[in-house]
Amino acid sequence: MPGIAAGLALILLPIILILVSDSSKRKERREKTEEVTDMNPERLFEECRIIINEILNSDYSELNLNREETLKREKQQFRLKKSIREACLGDAGDREYLKEYIKEILLKRVGINENNISGIIPFDTPTRMSAQDKFEYMYAIYLKKLGGGVFAVMADDFGWNKPKEGDIYGTPYVITERDVDDAFEGYFSSGNFDDRLDVLVQRCYQMLYGHDCADILIMDESIDGVSAGVGGRSRVEYNYIEELSVLHETDRSSMNYDTLYCVLHGKLIRLKFLSFKREENLERVVKNIYRYNIRTSLSRKNPVIHGTLKNGSRIVAARPPVSDGWAFYVRKFKSANAKKIETLLIHKNSEKVITLLKLITRGETNFCISGPMGGGKTTLLKSLVGFMNPGYTIRVAESSFELNLNNVYPERDIHMMQERGGFSIYDIITGTKKMDTDILIVGEVNEPKIAGAYIQVAQSGSRMAVTTLHHETTDKLIEYLRNALVAEFGINDVNIAEKQVVDILNFDVHMVHDVEGRFYIERITEIIPVENMDYPPDYKEACREYFSRKTDRHLYRTSNIIEFDKEKLEYRVKNDISEFSRKRIGEKTGYSGLNEWDRLFKETADGEVIEPECERGG
Repeated sequence: MPGIAAGLALILLPIILILVSDSSKRKERREKTEEVTDMNPERLFEECRIIINEILNSDYSELNLNREETLKREKQQFRLKKSIREACLGDAGDREYLKEYIKEILLKRVGINENNISGIIPFDTPTRMSAQDKFEYMYAIYLKKLGGGVFAVMADDFGWNKPKEGDIYGTPYVITERDVDDAFEGYFSSGNFDDRLDVLVQRCYQMLYGHDCADILIMDESIDGVSAGVGGRSRVEYNYIEELSVLHETDRSSMNYDTLYCVLHGKLIRLKFLSFKREENLERVVKNIYRYNIRTSLSRKNPVIHGTLKNGSRIVAARPPVSDGWAFYVRKFKSANAKKIETLLIHKNSEKVITLLKLITRGETNFCISGPMGGGKTTLLKSLVGFMNPGYTIRVAESSFELNLNNVYPERDIHMMQERGGFSIYDIITGTKKMDTDILIVGEVNEPKIAGAYIQVAQSGSRMAVTTLHHETTDKLIEYLRNALVAEFGINDVNIAEKQVVDILNFDVHMVHDVEGRFYIERITEIIPVENMDYPPDYKEACREYFSRKTDRHLYRTSNIIEFDKEKLEYRVKNDISEFSRKRIGEKTGYSGLNEWDRLFKETADGEVIEPECERGG
């Protein structure tokens, strides 16, 4: 009997140990669930931070692990450090890696599960959810379905891209808490635990290492730009107003850290339901967002810094005392496939505009794309590169990489260069003379020295030169380029400088977008040099003609080939192209359709025959 009892004990012992262990684990899970249920978001974020810092500061060589395991953990530790450093700088891979790491911590170390996740964010009680909770929950559900470009779809579905009537002093495009609440009806029960966990992971990530409430917007590929800290009251002014408002019981005004805007398809939209909540949070984002590939730091001596994210987005970060508060701007430049020009120019008769742009580009004319900032100049230029002779070399000079043409056209001979340190765009432009340059593209002419270099290289250093500028009229554009030659290159005679400009610059394509978010080409203007005739044989007439040429005689005329009718929202042909441009385009392209354009240039969109009306001024 003792032997049987002993044998039975040996059999039952593992089972007893398993039961005891399981009971202990259940008790531990129950205690952890109760602990998590009582945890608010701030405590959760701090708990995650403590766990991650413990991992980062661990010395695995002291844990008596074998060499293979030690190297494995050290490699993971290094990867985690890199992700924390790079994720907020626009690296999508590091961002996703860090979010997955946080997810594992929440599940395995913190103990988040289906029973306690609503203790952090009240998913089961929509009335207690903030507008930010609801927005990020819906965003997670849309993201799972679409995989990207979520915000634009949500804006279409819920009417967030429609203007509102009301405050005439603010943008008509505003998304309020009420808008989000209305959109959320029917969505609070659509998601599952995985969706809720994604929301919690995203919130932890953006509060600890990301861009706070702006993180989703900055990474959303459908959004053109994001800005924060622009608007609202500054601390000094607000404190004074707040003291006065106590007597009048007015509502609290927005602070600068309450302001967040995005640009969607040209429309400036305020996300009034989102806020950084404290100035310290906005300050943290501003101090981190510009750091990619920048050697200087944002400081009182350097209060405004221009930079980029890894994905090519342009960054501007600003701080006090020059700025009235902490602020940042993100302007995105998608490096994916260039949009087909048919998707950019969508209004009636756009096929005529596209045909003319193809002729201008394939005919190797020198042209510029002018217009306001955010008018679509860069996007249009990307598309037009596709029409350029594929056998030609392309050299690109930019202040920072925005066009990313080598990613758009990877099979082309394209060399991208940006200014860095003491090596300026001027140095890049002059350097292209020795780089077998067929086509020079200057990302943006924004100072006289660059303008002068562009003109000089276009005269002798390339087959074709293209750039973008911000001028509203063709006359002002020519005047700016002319004055640049006079100021920077020692040309004393204004007429000689102007003649150099009009001899090489053939077309001005003016691209704009209006307050409704519509992108269109307002006009395509040809610049036609006026050849000087011989002086009259009569002495008096010759003197009169001489002084006329020296004073008010124009060296060029402009002709708007195509204009956009803003009332009818259609393109209209206004004038024929000059014989000079016809001849050049025909020689370069062998285009057989020029005879068809004889008819097209003399007809309106409705087929009514009109006489050409050459105009001065664009």
